[in-house]
Amino acid sequence: MLHTFKLGKLGILLTLLLALVALPAQAEQIESIQGANTVDAFQALRLFDRGATFIDVREEQEFLLGHIRSAVHLDLKRDFNDLYLIETLDRNIPIVIYCNSAHCYRSAVATFLAVAWGYENVYYFKDGYFTWLALDLPVVMDNSQDAIASFEEADSHWRVSMQTALAQLQVAKANGLVVPELPEVRSRVK
Repeated sequence: MLHTFKLGKLGILLTLLLALVALPAQAEQIESIQGANTVDAFQALRLFDRGATFIDVREEQEFLLGHIRSAVHLDLKRDFNDLYLIETLDRNIPIVIYCNSAHCYRSAVATFLAVAWGYENVYYFKDGYFTWLALDLPVVMDNSQDAIASFEEADSHWRVSMQTALAQLQVAKANGLVVPELPEVRSRVK
């Protein structure tokens, strides 16, 4: 017999985080997320060249030390829920979600959530920032390089639309406007 359980937004995130914490230190890497495409660094580079939006889910300090050029920073613990709250954002926007490496589970959790929230063009870059950096692919190591990068080539319309939508949401939050609640996720347990 199947039972349906209702979990609130916090309950889902806590459940996922507890499951990840309970994994042994030498747990296997998460290879794929249902509903998303897993990509390696070279496939991610092709998506980057085509203008896909890269989302860095690491903590702010990690992001400031270095990140993939033009990446949008949405700390999984703090800002990632904004991706759900933006009602005007096209859910078919190509997004590539990454963290530090294949041993960093934040990108897997974020990818799962993006798919659950209805994003249809989600890529899980499990190898992450360190692999990208090791292959000498486009990165930003400090703020001055962000300014230089913006003059090198026009940003894709996807990246611009996401950054604009995120900025508008931040203004709305700052002005005390009501933002929608995260949906309840139902899971089936035998």
